[in-house]
Parts: sequence; C-alpha cells; structure tokens
Amino acid sequence: MKISQRTRWRRVTTSPSSNSLTVAAVLLAALLPEALPLQAQEAQQQQTPPTQEGRQTHMVRPGDTLWDLAQFYLTDPFLWPEIYRINTMVIEDPHWIYPDERLRLPGAEEIAEVELIAGEIPVEGLPGEGEVEVAVEPEFMPPEAEFGEIEPIDMSGVQTIFVARQLQRQTLTYQREPPTPPVAVSEYDFHRAAMLVQLDELGARGEVIEPAAARSTVNVRGDYLNVTVFSKLYVSHPGGEPPAPGDLLLLLQIDRRVKGYGYVIRPTGLVTVAAVYDDVSTVVVTEIYDPINIGNSAVRAERFDDRPGVFAQPVATGPSGELVGLFMGQAVPSVEDIIFIDIGRNQGVDIGDEFSLYAPNRVSTSGYRLPEEPIAVGRVVRVMEGTSTLRVISQEHPAIIEGLPVRMVAKMPS
Repeated sequence: MKISQRTRWRRVTTSPSSNSLTVAAVLLAALLPEALPLQAQEAQQQQTPPTQEGRQTHMVRPGDTLWDLAQFYLTDPFLWPEIYRINTMVIEDPHWIYPDERLRLPGAEEIAEVELIAGEIPVEGLPGEGEVEVAVEPEFMPPEAEFGEIEPIDMSGVQTIFVARQLQRQTLTYQREPPTPPVAVSEYDFHRAAMLVQLDELGARGEVIEPAAARSTVNVRGDYLNVTVFSKLYVSHPGGEPPAPGDLLLLLQIDRRVKGYGYVIRPTGLVTVAAVYDDVSTVVVTEIYDPINIGNSAVRAERFDDRPGVFAQPVATGPSGELVGLFMGQAVPSVEDIIFIDIGRNQGVDIGDEFSLYAPNRVSTSGYRLPEEPIAVGRVVRVMEGTSTLRVISQEHPAIIEGLPVRMVAKMPS
C-alpha cells in the first residue's frame, strides 16, 4: 500500500440512518488509529509525524512516556521495553523520561495509511450502513512528505544492560566428597569431660591472671570473666616452664573432694597460646565449656587421637568396678550425664570402651531371689590412672546411684 499522508477524519453523514453515527466512529477507529496523537499530548493542536530521521530518533516532549511512544511508533504500548533497551545510556529509570532527550527507536514497520481516491472510501462489510461522506479537517492536514525505506540500525556496538557480557566458558566437575565417618568420642567431648583425679596427676599448673584488655568488665579475683570465644587472657606459665606459641592449654576449675579418689575437676575452656613473655603468656580462648574465672588452673592439654569409624566391640568378660561419683550430684541422673567409676588406665580402660551399670542378683525383703537388672550403659570419654569418666548413652531405669556395680561390656579394638 502506498504511503501518503496521515489524516484525522470527521464523519459527516448524509443518511438518516439511526446507526450512522456509531458506524462512522467505528470506521474512523478502524482506518486511522495511527493518525491520533499521543495520549499525553492530547492538549496539543498539532502532531507532526516523524520524518525519515524521526523514524530512528525521537525528541522527547512534555508529557511523553515510553508507553505512548511504543503505541505511536510500534503500534503496541507493551513494546516499550524495546525503546528502553536501546536507550539505557540516556534513560536511567524507564518510568521517567525528560523533554529534549533524544531517544533512538527500533526499526519500526511502515505505518500503513489509507490512500484516498477522489474523496471516497470503501464501505463494504459494514452492516446496516448507507452511503458515507467524509470531510477532511484542514487543521489536521500535515505537510506532505514521502517516506523512504528505513535502514536498520546497527546495534552491535551499543552496550546496554540488556546486552550479555562475554563470559568465558568453564566446565565444572562435581565430585562428591566421602562422608565423614562418625567417632565414638569426639575431641570436643574429650576436652570438656570432667575428671575425678588426684591433683598431682594433672601435672604442672599455671593460673588465669586477668583479661588482656582493661579490667572494666571484671571485678575482683575469682569473679566471672565476661569472656567469649577469641577473647584474650593472661595466663602464668604451668610449672614455671614457658609454653610455645600454638600450644593448647586446658583451663580447669577444681571442685569438691571425693575421699579416696581425689577431686572433681571441671574443665572451663580450651585456649591457644598466642604470645609468650617472661612471666605470662597471652592466650586466645577457642572453646568455652563453663564460666571462665580468674584463678582457674591452666594445664597442658592432653593429646587426643580420634579413631573415625571405630567403635567398641562386645566382650564376654571385662574388668568390673563400682560407680563412685556423679559429676553434678543430681538426684536422678539420665542420658548424657557424667559419672565416675573406679576403673582406669591401670586396668586397661581406653576411651570409647563401654560399661554396663546394673542391679545385681539379690534377695528381696520377703525372701524372693531377684535377677540381675540392667540400669544404664556409659561410654568412657576420659581415662585417668585409677578412674574413668563415663557419659551415659542409654538408660533402662531411672536408678543410677552411687555404689552401683559396673562391668565392661564392649572394648575398643587395639
């Protein structure tokens, strides 16, 4: 179809038909939708169609929006992102465009316009219509212009946020890591386990002096220190022998005495030596098990060798002994609580061994013989020379009391 001029039409009817006004409106909308100005410029009296250059750029006028420009140039308002896409160097926010901004336009298709021949238009296919006469309003007559074909715009050199960056291809290979085998006793459980031991068995001891920072949050000796993991403390040298940077020290609180077996020792934290001076070392707190106090003892941490995937195996016979103490002294001990037995390294006990706590065969007050009854099972988490620390791992009855007999039922492989 030949491109001529865009024209706004006003219908003048010569037919008395009652439907003539409606049909004329339909005809006007069907023939000349592109001839209407932008909605944002309805107050303007004149809309100049784009020239050959204007089909590639548009100078923004007051009231313009990308929605209206897409409707006007591309005949579809939902294509406004296409205009935004090639103008991101000009438009910061697609919701706002400003007068005098020159926007590039994508390659718009030719706008088909009806060529009027002798002032007549076809009216076939319009039901109920008679003859229609149209008249041209001169004020809407644009200057005649011939439009040539629009050359496509080369967008290869334009960088916008919509242009994908050149990415280097890289092949990633996923290799599943083997699962970490479980352990009978973890290093954390080992270090935080309480002990029932003679004090000389602890070896040389130092002492927590004070925080390395100013004592603004600490009161007098023995009060609770407001320390967290990675806090720094001053600790005296165990036995007067300076440690080496990187050594581990175990901080201990000495609790009550158990006659015949020594003292209950409560670990409060694990620290790493950061710097060594004449009388003290600066240590960094790496683990906290209980409130750390000024005056806590500091001993060299015992080396721990975990054995991943290795667990105690059942044995028919093993050393026997007695439950001699409860760490917390609670009335009803249960699973995960700590207890002490009178069998230790001197009888071949190793970390990870398991002991059964049981009620032995006995005779009731009425003369009946009662069978042996299992009470609980404990796993060794710390071994001293004559005692061992057990963590209760299972329980049959809430009857764990001091004096219960214990017997090894599972032994760690050699």
